[in-house]
Amino acid sequence: MQQMWTELDDYIDEHLIPEDKRLHQVMKNTVDHGLSNHLAVAPNQGMLLQMLIQMNKCKRVLEIGTFAAYSTIWLARALPKDGYLLTIEGRETHAQMAHKNITEANMDTNIELKVGFAADVLKTLTAETPAFDFIFIDADKGSYPEYLELSLKYSHSGTIIVLDNVIRAGDIIDPNNQKPSIVGIRQTFEALKNHPKLLSCTALQTVGSKGHDGFAIAIVK
Repeated sequence: MQQMWTELDDYIDEHLIPEDKRLHQVMKNTVDHGLSNHLAVAPNQGMLLQMLIQMNKCKRVLEIGTFAAYSTIWLARALPKDGYLLTIEGRETHAQMAHKNITEANMDTNIELKVGFAADVLKTLTAETPAFDFIFIDADKGSYPEYLELSLKYSHSGTIIVLDNVIRAGDIIDPNNQKPSIVGIRQTFEALKNHPKLLSCTALQTVGSKGHDGFAIAIVK
């Protein structure tokens, strides 16, 4: 099945995803430096994130979990020149790679990379920090419940929150799997359920070059 999923992703990319030399260079740099490109979103997933930003005319984006900045570039592509993207990465080695990729991409919009545990970084933001229009969470899964609550703190009515990797090939419904990452995702589903600050929320399973996983998408009330 995995081979077919990957071939279908390749087919989608060939027909629907225009080539971008900046994204290609990000992936090349990532692989050349010995980092796994499997940790990045797939191109068709990147395009979905871009389209959500475009559809909602977002100008301020928060990304929790930069890795090598492949998804960062996808998010930034959708922003206007006066837009702003704050991306947070906890691992110094990943942040160094991300900084290189962001610099070389030379995007029109303002991208700020902060290094540190995302919860700590977010807690340093002042009360005057303008709310974000779009938030993408793709970091350590055990901390997803905390990231969700902090994201809501820096949101406004209509903010879109997307959480990546919330299916984990079905591990979330395996009661014998008590890994912190899986427990964190289960706790996130419980938090999303009837959350008083959310207008609506759903999750979508995905299959493709990244295997069997999925997104959760929420709109702030």
